[in-house]
Amino acid sequence: MEYPIYRLILLFLVVSLYGADLDRVARQIYHNECGGRVKNLIHWNKGESFPSLGIGHFIWYPKGVKEPFVENFPKLIDYMDARGVKVPLWLHGFAPWQNETQMRSDPRIGLLRRFLERTMSIQADFLRFRLERSLLSLKPLKAPYRAISQVPNGLYILIDYLNFKGLGNNPKERYKGVGWGLIQVLACMQSPYLHPKAQFRACAKKVLKDRVLHAPSSKNEQRWLKGWYNRINTYR
Repeated sequence: MEYPIYRLILLFLVVSLYGADLDRVARQIYHNECGGRVKNLIHWNKGESFPSLGIGHFIWYPKGVKEPFVENFPKLIDYMDARGVKVPLWLHGFAPWQNETQMRSDPRIGLLRRFLERTMSIQADFLRFRLERSLLSLKPLKAPYRAISQVPNGLYILIDYLNFKGLGNNPKERYKGVGWGLIQVLACMQSPYLHPKAQFRACAKKVLKDRVLHAPSSKNEQRWLKGWYNRINTYR
């Protein structure tokens, strides 16, 4: 009986993620990642070896770069291709820059920013699609997942954290075996989930603190923790 019930939950969530809910979630994520500013649709974090693009700051690796983080910009491009969006050919394959200076001096950067601005709605739909694709992996955690999904702003919390720190099922996305994705946050939550949003915030902060503690010291991830906590504090 569990699987049919879970499918009904899945159907409910998929329907809920269209229309006004999805638009609101997209605006919140755009604000979180880009400060609500078009110029920040293209970004290169200090100390990172890759750019982050679009409303979700999707990672795009240059050739030869190997990092433990899930690369989602090529997946977004594939999603756009499948839905008939006219995508510039040079956005297929590896990121064409090795550093931020090369990126900023590329004469195509203005065209890229306008393309990303023009396709915000399908980027938001891609975020919904990613959550849908993650649901089966989250089946063992359906109780805390359902607790979050049914509270006000719950869909934003789930989609934003998934976009922010990933699902958590990639064995390469670990520091010393410690993951920091949505799976780890939900697994941290304890029944009876009387205050699911407060539990989620506390668990997310714990998971991210554990990430920083296990990260290589050369990455200096401690500098990000305050900003990460500020983002988690929007999960109310």
